[in-house]
Amino acid sequence: MTSQDTYRNPLLKTSNLITPIIIGKSTASNNSDLHVMSDRNLIDRLDKILALQINKVIIFGAPKLHDSRGSQAWNSKGIVQNTIRTIKSNFDKRIKIIADVCVCQYNLSGHCGIVNQDNQVDNDKTLKLMSKISLSYAESGADMVAPSSMMDGLVLSIRNNLNINGFRDTKIMSFSKQFSCLYSPFRLTAFKKFSKIDKSTYQIGYSNSREMLRKIELDLREGADIITIKPSFGNLDLICRIVDRVSCKIAVQHVSGEYEMLMAATRNRLIEENEWIIGYFTSMIRAGVNLIISYGAEEIAALI
Repeated sequence: MTSQDTYRNPLLKTSNLITPIIIGKSTASNNSDLHVMSDRNLIDRLDKILALQINKVIIFGAPKLHDSRGSQAWNSKGIVQNTIRTIKSNFDKRIKIIADVCVCQYNLSGHCGIVNQDNQVDNDKTLKLMSKISLSYAESGADMVAPSSMMDGLVLSIRNNLNINGFRDTKIMSFSKQFSCLYSPFRLTAFKKFSKIDKSTYQIGYSNSREMLRKIELDLREGADIITIKPSFGNLDLICRIVDRVSCKIAVQHVSGEYEMLMAATRNRLIEENEWIIGYFTSMIRAGVNLIISYGAEEIAALI
Protein backbone atom coordinates (compact mmCIF):
# COMPACT_ATOMS: atom_id res chain seq x y z
CA MET A 1 0.00 0.00 0.00
CA THR A 2 1.36 3.41 -0.97
CA SER A 3 1.04 6.55 1.15
CA GLN A 4 -1.48 7.85 -1.39
CA ASP A 5 -3.70 4.81 -0.76
CA THR A 6 -4.19 5.86 2.85
CA TYR A 7 -6.17 8.88 1.62
CA ARG A 8 -8.57 6.88 -0.51
CA ASN A 9 -11.21 6.51 2.16
CA PRO A 10 -14.69 5.73 0.79
CA LEU A 11 -16.35 7.65 3.63
CA LEU A 12 -15.04 11.00 2.40
CA LYS A 13 -15.93 12.00 -1.16
CA THR A 14 -15.65 15.11 -3.28
CA SER A 15 -19.45 15.31 -3.23
CA ASN A 16 -19.17 16.11 0.51
CA LEU A 17 -17.07 19.23 -0.11
CA ILE A 18 -18.07 22.88 -0.47
CA THR A 19 -15.46 25.46 -1.46
CA PRO A 20 -15.74 28.93 0.11
CA ILE A 21 -14.86 31.85 -2.15
CA ILE A 22 -14.22 35.32 -0.74
CA ILE A 23 -14.81 37.57 -3.74
CA GLY A 24 -13.79 41.19 -4.25
CA LYS A 25 -13.03 43.62 -7.03
CA SER A 26 -9.31 43.09 -6.58
CA THR A 27 -7.07 40.42 -5.10
CA ALA A 28 -6.13 41.02 -1.46
CA SER A 29 -4.29 39.08 1.21
CA ASN A 30 -2.90 39.52 4.72
CA ASN A 31 -0.71 37.53 7.05
CA SER A 32 -3.19 34.66 7.08
CA ASP A 33 -3.55 31.90 4.47
CA LEU A 34 -6.92 33.29 3.38
CA HIS A 35 -7.25 35.74 0.54
CA VAL A 36 -9.82 37.76 -1.37
CA MET A 37 -9.87 36.71 -4.99
CA SER A 38 -10.61 39.10 -7.82
CA ASP A 39 -13.75 38.63 -9.89
CA ARG A 40 -11.45 38.76 -12.91
CA ASN A 41 -9.97 35.38 -11.89
CA LEU A 42 -13.28 33.75 -11.02
CA ILE A 43 -13.87 31.67 -14.15
CA ASP A 44 -10.39 30.12 -14.11
CA ARG A 45 -10.78 29.26 -10.42
CA LEU A 46 -14.14 27.60 -10.98
CA ASP A 47 -12.82 25.59 -13.92
CA LYS A 48 -10.15 24.18 -11.60
CA ILE A 49 -12.72 23.45 -8.89
CA LEU A 50 -14.90 21.55 -11.34
CA ALA A 51 -11.88 19.60 -12.60
CA LEU A 52 -11.47 18.36 -9.01
CA GLN A 53 -15.10 17.17 -9.10
CA ILE A 54 -16.29 19.76 -6.59
CA ASN A 55 -19.58 21.26 -7.73
CA LYS A 56 -20.64 23.38 -4.75
CA VAL A 57 -19.34 26.81 -3.70
CA ILE A 58 -20.36 29.27 -1.00
CA ILE A 59 -19.78 32.94 -1.84
CA PHE A 60 -18.68 35.57 0.68
CA GLY A 61 -18.43 39.20 -0.45
CA ALA A 62 -15.63 41.65 0.37
CA PRO A 63 -16.91 45.04 -0.83
CA LYS A 64 -14.84 48.17 -1.24
CA LEU A 65 -17.54 50.39 0.24
CA HIS A 66 -18.83 50.11 3.82
CA ASP A 67 -21.56 52.09 5.57
CA SER A 68 -23.58 51.87 8.77
CA ARG A 69 -26.42 49.99 7.05
CA GLY A 70 -24.21 47.64 5.05
CA SER A 71 -26.16 48.66 1.95
CA GLN A 72 -23.78 46.93 -0.49
CA ALA A 73 -25.05 43.60 0.84
CA TRP A 74 -28.40 43.96 -0.96
CA ASN A 75 -27.24 46.08 -3.91
CA SER A 76 -28.52 44.36 -7.05
CA LYS A 77 -25.16 45.12 -8.67
CA GLY A 78 -23.13 44.19 -5.58
CA ILE A 79 -20.08 41.95 -5.67
CA VAL A 80 -21.94 38.78 -4.61
CA GLN A 81 -24.93 39.42 -6.88
CA ASN A 82 -22.66 39.98 -9.90
CA THR A 83 -20.63 36.89 -9.01
CA ILE A 84 -23.76 34.72 -8.85
CA ARG A 85 -24.88 35.94 -12.28
CA THR A 86 -21.41 35.34 -13.73
CA ILE A 87 -21.33 31.76 -12.43
CA LYS A 88 -24.83 31.02 -13.72
CA SER A 89 -24.15 32.46 -17.17
CA ASN A 90 -20.89 30.51 -17.55
CA PHE A 91 -21.66 27.23 -15.78
CA ASP A 92 -25.47 27.06 -15.58
CA LYS A 93 -26.42 24.10 -13.35
CA ARG A 94 -22.96 22.52 -13.20
CA ILE A 95 -22.13 24.52 -10.05
CA LYS A 96 -24.48 24.86 -7.09
CA ILE A 97 -24.24 28.36 -5.64
CA ILE A 98 -24.71 29.04 -1.94
CA ALA A 99 -24.66 32.69 -0.87
CA ASP A 100 -23.69 33.62 2.68
CA VAL A 101 -26.28 35.99 4.15
CA CYS A 102 -24.77 38.36 6.67
CA VAL A 103 -23.85 42.01 6.92
CA CYS A 104 -20.75 41.94 9.13
CA GLN A 105 -18.28 42.53 6.27
CA TYR A 106 -20.45 45.28 4.75
CA ASN A 107 -21.15 47.56 7.70
CA LEU A 108 -18.96 49.65 10.01
CA SER A 109 -19.55 47.80 13.28
CA GLY A 110 -18.56 44.28 12.22
CA HIS A 111 -21.69 42.96 13.91
CA CYS A 112 -24.03 40.51 12.18
CA GLY A 113 -26.97 42.89 12.16
CA ILE A 114 -28.24 46.42 12.64
CA VAL A 115 -26.80 48.00 15.79
CA ASN A 116 -28.96 50.38 17.86
CA GLN A 117 -27.87 53.37 19.95
CA ASP A 118 -26.91 51.10 22.84
CA ASN A 119 -24.53 49.17 20.55
CA GLN A 120 -26.80 46.14 20.70
CA VAL A 121 -28.01 44.26 17.63
CA ASP A 122 -31.69 44.92 16.93
CA ASN A 123 -33.21 41.51 16.18
CA ASP A 124 -36.38 42.61 14.36
CA LYS A 125 -34.69 45.19 12.15
CA THR A 126 -32.00 42.65 11.31
CA LEU A 127 -34.64 40.11 10.20
CA LYS A 128 -35.93 42.55 7.59
CA LEU A 129 -32.40 43.28 6.44
CA MET A 130 -31.42 39.60 6.09
CA SER A 131 -34.65 38.86 4.22
CA LYS A 132 -33.85 41.70 1.83
CA ILE A 133 -30.31 40.41 1.24
CA SER A 134 -31.54 36.84 0.72
CA LEU A 135 -34.08 37.97 -1.85
CA SER A 136 -31.44 39.89 -3.80
CA TYR A 137 -29.29 36.73 -3.95
CA ALA A 138 -32.23 34.60 -5.08
CA GLU A 139 -33.08 37.14 -7.77
CA SER A 140 -29.47 36.93 -8.97
CA GLY A 141 -29.71 33.15 -9.32
CA ALA A 142 -28.44 31.63 -6.06
CA ASP A 143 -29.53 28.04 -5.52
CA MET A 144 -29.34 28.40 -1.76
CA VAL A 145 -29.01 31.19 0.80
CA ALA A 146 -27.09 30.66 4.02
CA PRO A 147 -28.12 33.02 6.85
CA SER A 148 -25.44 33.16 9.55
CA SER A 149 -26.44 36.10 11.75
CA MET A 150 -28.19 33.90 14.38
CA MET A 151 -31.21 36.17 14.89
CA ASP A 152 -34.40 34.74 16.41
CA GLY A 153 -36.98 33.95 13.71
CA LEU A 154 -34.44 34.44 10.92
CA VAL A 155 -35.21 31.36 8.82
CA LEU A 156 -38.98 31.94 8.96
CA SER A 157 -38.57 35.58 7.92
CA ILE A 158 -36.37 34.66 4.96
CA ARG A 159 -38.55 31.70 3.91
CA ASN A 160 -41.71 33.81 3.91
CA ASN A 161 -40.09 36.62 1.92
CA LEU A 162 -38.69 34.21 -0.66
CA ASN A 163 -42.05 32.46 -1.03
CA ILE A 164 -44.00 35.70 -1.39
CA ASN A 165 -41.66 36.81 -4.17
CA GLY A 166 -41.84 33.55 -6.11
CA PHE A 167 -38.65 31.84 -4.94
CA ARG A 168 -40.09 28.75 -3.24
CA ASP A 169 -37.40 26.58 -4.84
CA THR A 170 -34.53 28.56 -3.33
CA LYS A 171 -33.14 26.48 -0.48
CA ILE A 172 -32.01 27.70 2.95
CA MET A 173 -28.85 26.52 4.68
CA SER A 174 -29.13 27.74 8.25
CA PHE A 175 -26.00 28.28 10.35
CA SER A 176 -25.96 27.39 14.03
CA LYS A 177 -22.95 29.40 15.07
CA GLN A 178 -21.14 29.12 18.38
CA PHE A 179 -19.41 32.12 19.88
CA SER A 180 -15.73 31.65 19.05
CA CYS A 181 -12.45 33.43 18.35
CA LEU A 182 -11.92 31.00 15.46
CA TYR A 183 -13.63 33.36 12.99
CA SER A 184 -10.94 36.05 13.36
CA PRO A 185 -8.85 35.23 10.23
CA PHE A 186 -11.96 35.56 8.04
CA ARG A 187 -12.83 38.86 9.72
CA LEU A 188 -9.32 40.15 9.10
CA THR A 189 -9.52 39.09 5.45
CA ALA A 190 -13.03 40.24 4.56
CA PHE A 191 -13.67 43.04 7.05
CA LYS A 192 -10.07 44.24 7.48
CA LYS A 193 -10.42 44.56 11.27
CA PHE A 194 -8.88 42.27 13.85
CA SER A 195 -10.32 43.98 16.93
CA LYS A 196 -12.41 41.74 19.15
CA ILE A 197 -16.15 42.12 18.61
CA ASP A 198 -18.42 40.72 21.29
CA LYS A 199 -21.13 38.68 19.56
CA SER A 200 -22.01 36.58 22.58
CA THR A 201 -25.52 38.07 22.85
CA TYR A 202 -26.62 36.33 19.65
CA GLN A 203 -24.10 33.52 19.11
CA ILE A 204 -24.42 30.42 21.28
CA GLY A 205 -21.91 29.54 24.01
CA TYR A 206 -19.91 26.31 23.79
CA SER A 207 -21.34 24.87 26.99
CA ASN A 208 -24.97 25.41 25.98
CA SER A 209 -25.63 22.31 23.88
CA ARG A 210 -29.35 22.29 24.68
CA GLU A 211 -29.79 25.75 23.22
CA MET A 212 -27.92 24.67 20.08
CA LEU A 213 -30.24 21.69 19.65
CA ARG A 214 -33.33 23.87 20.21
CA LYS A 215 -32.05 26.37 17.65
CA ILE A 216 -31.55 23.62 15.07
CA GLU A 217 -35.01 22.14 15.60
CA LEU A 218 -36.58 25.60 15.41
CA ASP A 219 -34.76 26.42 12.16
CA LEU A 220 -36.09 23.20 10.63
CA ARG A 221 -39.65 24.02 11.67
CA GLU A 222 -39.23 27.48 10.15
CA GLY A 223 -38.18 26.06 6.78
CA ALA A 224 -34.44 25.33 6.75
CA ASP A 225 -33.34 22.65 4.28
CA ILE A 226 -29.80 22.13 5.59
CA ILE A 227 -28.40 22.72 9.08
CA THR A 228 -24.79 23.89 9.38
CA ILE A 229 -22.70 23.80 12.54
CA LYS A 230 -19.70 26.06 12.97
CA PRO A 231 -16.97 25.78 13.98
CA SER A 232 -16.42 22.06 13.37
CA PHE A 233 -13.77 21.54 16.02
CA GLY A 234 -15.24 20.16 19.24
CA ASN A 235 -18.77 19.72 17.86
CA LEU A 236 -18.76 16.13 16.65
CA ASP A 237 -20.65 15.10 19.79
CA LEU A 238 -23.41 17.56 18.90
CA ILE A 239 -23.55 16.25 15.35
CA CYS A 240 -24.10 12.70 16.60
CA ARG A 241 -26.98 13.94 18.75
CA ILE A 242 -28.46 15.97 15.89
CA VAL A 243 -28.43 12.98 13.54
CA ASP A 244 -30.61 11.08 16.00
CA ARG A 245 -33.11 13.94 16.23
CA VAL A 246 -33.57 15.39 12.75
CA SER A 247 -33.99 14.10 9.21
CA CYS A 248 -32.22 16.67 7.09
CA LYS A 249 -28.77 17.14 5.60
CA ILE A 250 -26.16 18.32 8.09
CA ALA A 251 -23.16 20.44 7.18
CA VAL A 252 -20.21 21.74 9.15
CA GLN A 253 -17.85 24.59 8.43
CA HIS A 254 -14.16 24.07 9.01
CA VAL A 255 -13.78 27.77 9.78
CA SER A 256 -10.91 30.14 9.11
CA GLY A 257 -9.28 29.79 12.54
CA GLU A 258 -9.32 26.00 12.32
CA TYR A 259 -7.79 26.15 8.85
CA GLU A 260 -5.12 28.61 10.02
CA MET A 261 -4.14 26.37 12.95
CA LEU A 262 -3.75 23.48 10.52
CA MET A 263 -1.56 25.53 8.18
CA ALA A 264 0.56 26.93 11.02
CA ALA A 265 1.17 23.48 12.49
CA THR A 266 2.09 22.19 9.04
CA ARG A 267 4.56 25.01 8.39
CA ASN A 268 6.24 24.32 11.72
CA ARG A 269 6.38 20.59 10.93
CA LEU A 270 4.36 19.72 14.01
CA ILE A 271 1.89 17.58 12.06
CA GLU A 272 1.55 16.01 8.63
CA GLU A 273 -1.18 18.07 6.96
CA ASN A 274 -2.66 15.46 4.63
CA GLU A 275 -2.90 12.74 7.26
CA TRP A 276 -4.56 15.07 9.75
CA ILE A 277 -7.06 16.67 7.42
CA ILE A 278 -8.21 13.42 5.81
CA GLY A 279 -8.53 11.74 9.21
CA TYR A 280 -10.39 14.66 10.77
CA PHE A 281 -12.75 15.19 7.84
CA THR A 282 -13.47 11.48 7.65
CA SER A 283 -14.42 11.55 11.34
CA MET A 284 -16.95 14.29 10.53
CA ILE A 285 -18.56 12.08 7.89
CA ARG A 286 -18.48 9.14 10.31
CA ALA A 287 -20.33 11.28 12.88
CA GLY A 288 -23.13 11.92 10.38
CA VAL A 289 -22.10 15.03 8.43
CA ASN A 290 -23.19 15.23 4.79
CA LEU A 291 -21.37 18.39 3.70
CA ILE A 292 -18.15 20.12 4.75
CA ILE A 293 -17.30 23.75 4.00
CA SER A 294 -13.53 24.18 4.07
CA TYR A 295 -10.84 26.51 2.75
CA GLY A 296 -8.87 23.31 2.15
CA ALA A 297 -11.58 21.66 0.04
CA GLU A 298 -9.53 21.75 -3.16
CA GLU A 299 -6.50 20.22 -1.46
CA ILE A 300 -8.67 17.46 -0.04
CA ALA A 301 -10.31 16.77 -3.41
CA ALA A 302 -6.87 16.40 -5.01
CA LEU A 303 -5.99 13.75 -2.40
CA ILE A 304 -9.15 11.67 -2.63
